[in-house]
Order: sequence, then C-alpha cells, then structure tokens
Amino acid sequence: MYKASNGSGELMENKVIRVGGYIRVSTQEQAKEGYSIPAQTKCLKSYCSARNWILHELYIDPGYSGAKMERPALQKMLSDIKKGFVDLVLVYKLDRLSRSQKDTLYLIEDVFLKNEVAFVSINENFDTSSAFGRA
Repeated sequence: MYKASNGSGELMENKVIRVGGYIRVSTQEQAKEGYSIPAQTKCLKSYCSARNWILHELYIDPGYSGAKMERPALQKMLSDIKKGFVDLVLVYKLDRLSRSQKDTLYLIEDVFLKNEVAFVSINENFDTSSAFGRA
C-alpha cells in the first residue's frame, strides 16, 4: 500500500489519489437549498474526474446533524483513513464535514494530517495538500 505523499504532506504528481468523498445533509430544507445528496455527489465526482483522482468511496450521512461526530458514514471514513485506504478527503462545503470548528480542526489536524491524508473543501477552495494550504 502506498501513500500519495512525499513525506512532507505534499501530494505527489503521477500518483493515484484515492479520494474519500464525504456527503451530509441534515434537513429537507438543506436538500432544497442545493445541498442535496445528488447535488453533492455530482459535484464531488466532477471534481475528482477533472483531476484524474479515483473516488474510492462516497461516505454519505443523510439526516445527521453536523454538530455531532457520531455519524455512521463519518466513522467508517475515519476507520478507512486509519487503515490507509484514503489519500484525500473531499467535501462540497466545509460545514458538510462538521458544524463545530473544534471538531473540524480535530479532524483535519489530528486525524487527516497525522495519517498523511489531504483535505479539500470545494466551495471554500480549502486544500491541505500543499504547504500553503496547511499554513
């Protein structure tokens, strides 16, 4: 098994990047506002396709609040990260990962980066795969 990192956290070119796409919708209202599962799925698939990334798995938590970490798909994704199955976590929007800044920081710094997994939020153009993105 490989990591798509050069040891400093930078994603290496010409490496297969295995993406874990995380999708969450907590309410019907959000689904109507363009955050629907199909809308997020389409966006994540298009983003991966444009970069020649492999979408390893879509982790989908329908009807779960972003205020809590106890979400089945999130927990499966975290387990897959620790097993080395994912090189990059991709979300449509930062608040799809978590509504808590504390939890978001924990996930990015203590889970993703410690396991050499990059994090990208499409809407905010947030990308930890480069030194600039981690600063």
